[in-house]
Amino acid sequence: MKNEKHEFLYNYARAAFEDELQRFRNIEDKSAKYLSLLSVGVVSYTIILRFYSASFFPAETVIQWLACIVVAITYLAMASSWSFLYRALRFTDMPRLPLDEEFINKYEPESLPTIHFALTRTCSDAIKYARKGNSEKSKLLIKGYKYIALSMWALTLSVILILSSNLTTKREITMSEEEKSSKSTQQQTSAEPNKDVPPPKVTFVLDHAIPKVEKGQQQINESGDKSSEK
Repeated sequence: MKNEKHEFLYNYARAAFEDELQRFRNIEDKSAKYLSLLSVGVVSYTIILRFYSASFFPAETVIQWLACIVVAITYLAMASSWSFLYRALRFTDMPRLPLDEEFINKYEPESLPTIHFALTRTCSDAIKYARKGNSEKSKLLIKGYKYIALSMWALTLSVILILSSNLTTKREITMSEEEKSSKSTQQQTSAEPNKDVPPPKVTFVLDHAIPKVEKGQQQINESGDKSSEK
């Protein structure tokens, strides 16, 4: 004989149990999506650091030291979040309503109200186990989400610091290049001649000048000439 009260209790317990199973699937689905998003974020962030690492590492200024610290915090937050999300996706034994040969042989002779009442109690026990498993997964998912939020804030701050350090480095390079160019310009200007200095005077020399002869040589030459004439 059908009993509407026990049938209602069974349907109610079965619906509550189905809700817990759906909650379990939703938690795993969110964990998988967050884990995929986090993996893409880690790869993108690593690529950014690869191109801009020279602007803040090795650290010398205060901004560069802050950038290094925030980058380390970002990676720690991402690693923690990845760990929590991975644990939330870990395989867990979830309760199910029994349906085997033993169940059929045991409850087939019983009346329908008795079966409804027995299954209601089974659903109640299954809900307890399901809620316990979902509670653990929910805690891991919430912690993973919090660390994702922390890593996003740290990532944004690190990008700002890296760009500031990069602009500062470029500015210093530009200033040093300007100083070098100004020094070279000064050297070039100092190499220019002073046009106010008067030039030396020109001297005039005869192209075929008669060489000067000393008096002793002239007398010898003259005596030699006279002897030759004789």
